[in-house]
Amino acid sequence: MLTENHTSISSVQHLRHDLMIELGRLEMAMEDANRRQDTEQQSTIESLQNKHARVSAALSRLPQDR
Repeated sequence: MLTENHTSISSVQHLRHDLMIELGRLEMAMEDANRRQDTEQQSTIESLQNKHARVSAALSRLPQDR
């Protein structure tokens, strides 16, 4: 049972790490799109913001580390 619990915690930690990396990538992409200030970029920025919100929500739903 200890091994199963350890695996579960490890999986959550890996998922948290992956989601945090994805948030960083999205933030960099949004900053880059904002610098260009293109009218076509507006839909891209909105898409990135929506994805950022979904990833952030998923991250907040993960169980806290003990």
